[in-house]
Amino acid sequence: MALKLLNRIPLVRNVQLLQKYDYYLRSAEFKVDPLLWIGLSIIFSVLAGLGAWFVTFSLIGIPQHIQIGVLFFIVVVDLMIGYPYLKAEQRIDAIEEALPDALRQMADTLKAGGTYEYAMREIAMAEYGPLTKEINEVLRKLEEGENFENAFNSLAENVDSRIVKRTITIIIDSVRAGAGLADVLEEISDDVREAHRINKERKTRTVMQAIFMVVAGGIVSPIIFGFVSTVSNVLITAAGNSVSEELSRTATEAANIIQLSIQAFIFIQVLATSIMISVMREGKISKSIIYYPILLFIAYLVYIAASIISGAIVGLR
Repeated sequence: MALKLLNRIPLVRNVQLLQKYDYYLRSAEFKVDPLLWIGLSIIFSVLAGLGAWFVTFSLIGIPQHIQIGVLFFIVVVDLMIGYPYLKAEQRIDAIEEALPDALRQMADTLKAGGTYEYAMREIAMAEYGPLTKEINEVLRKLEEGENFENAFNSLAENVDSRIVKRTITIIIDSVRAGAGLADVLEEISDDVREAHRINKERKTRTVMQAIFMVVAGGIVSPIIFGFVSTVSNVLITAAGNSVSEELSRTATEAANIIQLSIQAFIFIQVLATSIMISVMREGKISKSIIYYPILLFIAYLVYIAASIISGAIVGLR
């Protein structure tokens, strides 16, 4: 079913972003058209937002019921659309982690006198997770008559990883040049293992910075904004009681603008925090889609809780 709707709609047929998203769906083993999944995600998110608005407005009576409805819509649509991307990234990480051991095993098999195909069958039988499935696909192509180069290139096309693509390119060039593939595979295995170790080390070393950003952007800052919101309401309410009705109405409008500005700033601040964390830990801005919905949900709930508690302290609620 994949890409059928894309092929039937001329306006989106050549949209690279949708083609990329279709790859994420296939990597996550979601047998659904990308346009259909996006449409279902939006519909379900609208229903979730309306449900959150109804509960907070009719049953609980929270003043920020509209904002909560919008919040639930953004969080749910982000999670649903971003879930295939997250699963695809987990699959790529698993392949990159298993690749050094697989290359080392393939090199040992070649040194023992085995052929390329036999070495790959040994890898397929060793259970390397998602990599095993890709190796089986390469073996299937070889059995169907594909040459070594085309079969291995299909592996690079199916796995959107810079490390995998470079590894496949080196292997193909080595075979084409007649070099000793076993020695080349051992060197590639060491390089890939080192690259993967560096990525893991970067994530480990940035844990404290990431925790600081989460606490500052998702907890401390919303608490401060919640108290600031209450203080501004107190001051504007006190000033409005001692002036004319027209000025009091103007003060109320100013208070509403301040509230909306604070809430908009929280949305923007959480987005900036998510981007900084994803760049620092993952090296990709696109990974912010993983952090943004969680941080936004935490930050806004903390903001509402701080507003309610501070309002109860000063007697506004």
